[in-house]
Amino acid sequence: MTSRIYYSEEAEQTMKRQRLIDALMFTGLGIGIGSVVALLIAPNNGEKTRDIIADTLDEGFQRGRQATEDALGQLENEVPNLRERVTQLVGKTLH
Repeated sequence: MTSRIYYSEEAEQTMKRQRLIDALMFTGLGIGIGSVVALLIAPNNGEKTRDIIADTLDEGFQRGRQATEDALGQLENEVPNLRERVTQLVGKTLH
């Protein structure tokens, strides 16, 4: 980056603001162009693509649900043992 001399704080702040606006504008423009190109060269039509996305999301949701159920089952099995272990440890520290 080049070193510039600004003659006021206001000029420096204005330039920083302009750089931010430029960066956001070019980022948005890049996203827009990328989206258009992706739609033009997509291997499937829109309906098939939506179906693929929906199936992938549903599969991920089902995996998440199964992982949650497994974790809850394991936790339910561990809670009674955990209480017993805590009671034993508290008993040992009090004696």
